Amino acid sequence: MSTEAIAHSQAAEKSADAKERAAAEMLLLREALQKYQAAMRQMEVRFEVLDKDLSLKKNRNPIHHIESRVKSPTSIVGKLQRQGHEPTLANMERYLTDVAGVRVICSYIDDVYGLLELLQRQDDLEIVEVKDYIADPKPNGYRSLHAIVRMPVYFMDKKELVSVEVQIRTIAMDFWASLEHELKYKAVDEVCGIDSFDELRDCSRVIEDVEKRMQILAHALDEGR
Repeated sequence: MSTEAIAHSQAAEKSADAKERAAAEMLLLREALQKYQAAMRQMEVRFEVLDKDLSLKKNRNPIHHIESRVKSPTSIVGKLQRQGHEPTLANMERYLTDVAGVRVICSYIDDVYGLLELLQRQDDLEIVEVKDYIADPKPNGYRSLHAIVRMPVYFMDKKELVSVEVQIRTIAMDFWASLEHELKYKAVDEVCGIDSFDELRDCSRVIEDVEKRMQILAHALDEGR
């Protein structure tokens, strides 16, 4: 066999081995997502319980609705690769804290911080990190409260602590974020003399002002009862 043929054969074997390893890692990722699904659902239930408890004791429901998702294996692989990491189960658990995500949409800004405080009181949860983009919005005007929460998930023979990314925001913040997500894929910075970045930021400020006025009105109505 010629040197060229040997090299070609070795390259083919390496390629086959790499594909086999990638397939094995993908299988591990799929199996591991079970615990993230469980953590996501348990976090949803915690918020649902809080909402019902507040309804009974305070006669109000701060939560408008809850959204949740678990990243797909393909999405996980893509994110790890963009970060410069090998797409392995170990790297997923080390570098990704948003595999499971729960988004809670509230009526008012006070509800956002109130729910975070109630979550912090639950002694079986570990609040790993909080990023307050309401107090300190992103440059484009994005506003929301993000928290990384580690929570216990129980299986037949073990307990695992699993990270869930929790986002808490108001209806108005969610409205802005949804439209911003749609508009940014139009991929133009300026149209007809309008700077889209500045316009989005200005819209966020207008929405923030309206939110504050609505919060003041809500407080006034509560005090007048």
